[in-house]
Amino acid sequence: MPSRALPGWWWRGGEAVGYGRMLGLGSLLATALALAVLHPTAVQWPQLAAVGAFHLVAVWLSFALPWQRWSPWALLAFPVVSMAALVMVTDAVPELAGVLVGFFVLCFAYAGLFLPARGGWVLLPLALPAYFGTLGAVTSPLVLRTAFVALAWLVLSELLHRLQSRQRELVEQLRADNLVDPLTGLANRRGQARFLTEAEPGDVFVVLDLDHFKLVNDEQGHAVGDVVLATFGRLLQQQLRTRDRASRSGGEEMLVLLRCGDGRCGEELVRRLRAAAAQADLGVTFSAGLAVYRAGQTVEQAIADADRATYCAKHAGRDQAWIAGDPRNGVPDVRVRYHDPVTTGLAVTG
Repeated sequence: MPSRALPGWWWRGGEAVGYGRMLGLGSLLATALALAVLHPTAVQWPQLAAVGAFHLVAVWLSFALPWQRWSPWALLAFPVVSMAALVMVTDAVPELAGVLVGFFVLCFAYAGLFLPARGGWVLLPLALPAYFGTLGAVTSPLVLRTAFVALAWLVLSELLHRLQSRQRELVEQLRADNLVDPLTGLANRRGQARFLTEAEPGDVFVVLDLDHFKLVNDEQGHAVGDVVLATFGRLLQQQLRTRDRASRSGGEEMLVLLRCGDGRCGEELVRRLRAAAAQADLGVTFSAGLAVYRAGQTVEQAIADADRATYCAKHAGRDQAWIAGDPRNGVPDVRVRYHDPVTTGLAVTG
C-alpha cells in the first residue's frame, strides 16, 4: 500500500514504480550514510557526483516512461539500476567495498514483491557480477560464501512472491464475496449495481419472480425455501452465456441482463429455464417480465418496464412471461406464447 508520507505524484505509474523509485534513492541514501559514518580517505568526488547524476536521471526517466503500457518485466530496471549504481559507488570510493552489499537483499525483496513469478531467478545472473563488483578482491572462500548468499536471495524472493500472490488471491476472494449472494451464487445488490453499468441499448432485462414463494417458507420452512432459491439460482446460471449477468435483486426476485441486442433472446432464456425447472422438479413456478433497453431510456426505466411486465404475468395468473411494450407509443405489453407446454415451470402457451 502506498505510503501516505509521500505525495500522490510520487506513485505515478503505479505502486511498483513508486517503490522502485524508493529503491533507487535508497541506494543513494545508503551511500551518503556510509560516507558520513566511515569518513573514507580516498574518494573520487567527480565519479561520486556522476553517481548522483545517474540517480537523478533514472528517477526522471521513471516519471517520463509509460510503465503501464509495458510488461511487468520492465520493472526489472529498478533493481538493476540500483545495483549498477552500487558498483559505481564502490569504484569511486574503494573503502566502501563490501559495506553496501546488504542492499542486494532489498533488490531481491523488490523482485519477489513486484516482478512476475521467478523474478528472483531472472535477477540473479545480473546481480552476481554487480555483487562481486562491490567486493573488491574475489577469493575462493568468497565465491563459496556467495553461493549461500545467492540461495538466501532466491529464497527471500520466492517467499515474498508467494505471500504477495496469496494476498492478492485473498483480496480478490473478498471482493467477490462482497459482490455475490451466498445462497444463489448470483450477484447481490452491490454486484448488480456494478454490472448494470455495462448495459447498452439493445440489451434485454429479464425480471424473474418465484410464484407463491412465501407459502413455501410458511408451510415447508425456510430451509426448504433456501434449497429452492439455491437450486433456481444454479439453474439460471447454467442458462447464461459468459457475457450475460444475473443477480438476486431481493427475496425471491432475480434480475438478468442479457447482452444480446435482440428481444427474442429473452424469450429463449425463459423457455430454457422453464424446461430446466421442470426437469429439476423445482416445486414452484415463476413469472417473468422482459424488456428491451431502448435508446433514450435510462437503465432504471428499462428495469421498471421489465418489472411492470412481471406484474402483468402475476396478475394474469402467474406461471407465465410477458414482454413490456412502449405505452407512450401505443405498444402494449404482450404475453409470451410457446408451442411446447410443460406441466411445471413456466406454462405460457396461452
